[in-house]
Amino acid sequence: MSGRNSTLISPALGGGFIRIHMVAGLALLIALFAVAGQAFADEYVVDSARSELAVRLFKGGIAAALAHNHVIRAIGFTGSARLDADTPANSFISIDVQTASLRADEPNVREKYGLIEPMKAQDRAKIQETMESAAQMNVAEYPTMRFQSTRIEKQSESDLLVTGDLTMHGVTRPVSFPVTVETVGDALRGKASLKFKQSDFGIKPYSAFLGAVRNEDEAMMYLDIVAIPAPKP
Repeated sequence: MSGRNSTLISPALGGGFIRIHMVAGLALLIALFAVAGQAFADEYVVDSARSELAVRLFKGGIAAALAHNHVIRAIGFTGSARLDADTPANSFISIDVQTASLRADEPNVREKYGLIEPMKAQDRAKIQETMESAAQMNVAEYPTMRFQSTRIEKQSESDLLVTGDLTMHGVTRPVSFPVTVETVGDALRGKASLKFKQSDFGIKPYSAFLGAVRNEDEAMMYLDIVAIPAPKP
């Protein structure tokens, strides 16, 4: 996960891009439903305590060596869905992510993703503050992002293609990505890694010193989502 250049430690973390991935990534849950089989319940919920959504951002420019990798994790998200096991294309999922729940460059998360270079606490605090500001996430005006699935296609017994509408920061666009799924007890688990461009959602990547230090337009999201049967009424 650490085999390429990273993003600058800067206030402009590409927050819109983060939103894209955190919400779109949760969409992979519907893929889990599509291969669940009759042994599982029709109603599911996202188990956020057992799931992880993380986005890697990458630095660019001729002075990139002076910067750091970044990784952002979502800790506040909910989701629900209905399973049509006989006709996966009729299944549906709606997911909400709280923008204020995004956490930038937590030491343990950085280590997990192979980002071993040290980062000062004050740098992390500044990054977090700016990410939440009107210049990036604007959590005061846009506290929630939403994904709604529109189509599920089965590629193989363990692989599916998920398509849906992502709305964030006032922009709605279709997204599509492959998912690998498995069953874990009575739970369903899906994993995916996705590439997106910030500019596709109207986000201008950070740039300074005439581009000598900048954020790459493309970023990467890693998803490990667990869904569990919803409580019976």
